[in-house]
Amino acid sequence: MRPRWGNRVGLLLVGLALVAGGFGLLAIVRRRPGAVLIDASVADGKPWALPLLAGAAMVLALVATRWLLMALGWGRVGSRTGAGIAMLGVALKGIDGIGRISVRLVRDGRVRVSVSLRRSADLRQVIRRLDESAVSRVRRAVGSDDALAVVRLHVRRR
Repeated sequence: MRPRWGNRVGLLLVGLALVAGGFGLLAIVRRRPGAVLIDASVADGKPWALPLLAGAAMVLALVATRWLLMALGWGRVGSRTGAGIAMLGVALKGIDGIGRISVRLVRDGRVRVSVSLRRSADLRQVIRRLDESAVSRVRRAVGSDDALAVVRLHVRRR
């Protein structure tokens, strides 16, 4: 599953669970006005129960916050370079099966190159083209001829 679909499905499930819980609480309050929503007698005689529930709620909140920040793209390192992407596209021109390409300039002047391939792509030809000319062209396009480059190839299942 692609990350954007995973995020959308996850957000949908969490949202539906929260809406269902809210409607359930509203239904309880409407049936019996003045009723206690949470019965604290469960925690009587168990001094560890309330701190455990509070800790679990905090961990859940932190995980959900991190997930949302990552979905917004705040965890990505570096900045995209249009010139690098264009040069990579020119270098890989003519190869069938290229899906998505990305070039990021990371801290310390390093370059990250990501190429997503379909199953039908000729992997040997892609690697040969990257090794012979594409990476050096991308380095020149971003203005760092001696920068370290990390190339990530992703072959899709479908």
